[in-house]
Amino acid sequence: MAASYSIVHHLDFRVLLKHVRRNDVLPRLSAVVCPKPSCTHMQIRHKNSKPRVRDAKVQVDSSRVFVSKKERLKARQAKNVVTESEVFLAEAPIDNVWVHKHYPPQKHSVEDALKLHKAFAEPDMLNNEDGLFHLIMKLDFTTKKQTKFIGNIRHTVLLPHEFPYGTPPAILVLCKSEEHLNLASSLGAHTFGTPAEITKLITNGVISPKDFQHVISTADCGNEILPLRSHFRDKYPQRAKGNLSLDLKGMWNLFHNGYTYESHKITEGQGSLQVPLGLVKQPIEELVENFTTYIDSVCQHRSIALGPFIQSIKVVAPPSPEEFLLRVEEYVPGYKNEEVDSDEEEAAQAGA
Repeated sequence: MAASYSIVHHLDFRVLLKHVRRNDVLPRLSAVVCPKPSCTHMQIRHKNSKPRVRDAKVQVDSSRVFVSKKERLKARQAKNVVTESEVFLAEAPIDNVWVHKHYPPQKHSVEDALKLHKAFAEPDMLNNEDGLFHLIMKLDFTTKKQTKFIGNIRHTVLLPHEFPYGTPPAILVLCKSEEHLNLASSLGAHTFGTPAEITKLITNGVISPKDFQHVISTADCGNEILPLRSHFRDKYPQRAKGNLSLDLKGMWNLFHNGYTYESHKITEGQGSLQVPLGLVKQPIEELVENFTTYIDSVCQHRSIALGPFIQSIKVVAPPSPEEFLLRVEEYVPGYKNEEVDSDEEEAAQAGA
């Protein structure tokens, strides 16, 4: 290349092009300029003869104004808010039969709601005397901080009046003394053993924590089950949950004969909970006692200083389509002017 350029300095421009083409030094060279002894070359690109496709012009409506999601929600709520005098004929119907859209939802006591469902379940109607009552609750998961919410709740409770519901739960028992191992076998535990044995079974894939609804452990195994925390997660034995104690028989009775409920989030600040109340053919007095036990258990998961935890309660009895709304303020603490302990208020502020 250097030898070719040394000859080029003394040649004419046309001779230069012939020389370059003949020796194929620069096969794509279109022009060479040599104003000085140091020769430079420049490549010229050919223009594309095809016309470029331009994007279609989008006409923007300048009259449109951006509205945030929060403002749209407020406008929608304001649109749906109508005074009762414009919608409802009266607060309560006079007759036994009425059109629902002309009156607000009627609220009942728990006794009246159960009686109405029992009337629908008679043989002449739905013939559902062996059916089940269910409670559907809406829960308030908000705290004093607008950006912090309570998580889903899961708890097991013993009802004063038991009834057949579902299949017996699978319970994993961890214990290490000979007495507790024999007791677990006599209680009918499907899987039980020492923490070392259970850890080996889980590690080898013989059993999985997902196969069990509950995990209970004796208190003397508290330190040895620490490596299993990542496997059990929410089912990990803790004293506060009642599944870590020296009373193995009491724990078995609670989780084998008890009723476990678990809430589900509707939004970050609101949740839903459905629990079985009892059989339709059970006496109303027994059903009311089960109802009271559920309310007391659920309300323990949120401080009363934050207000009422349960927002609404419905009583249903499938396959009946009827849903009877209860007067929740008569049964749930927080609606009336109850005195709040200073400890509960401090705990609520700390939790918030």
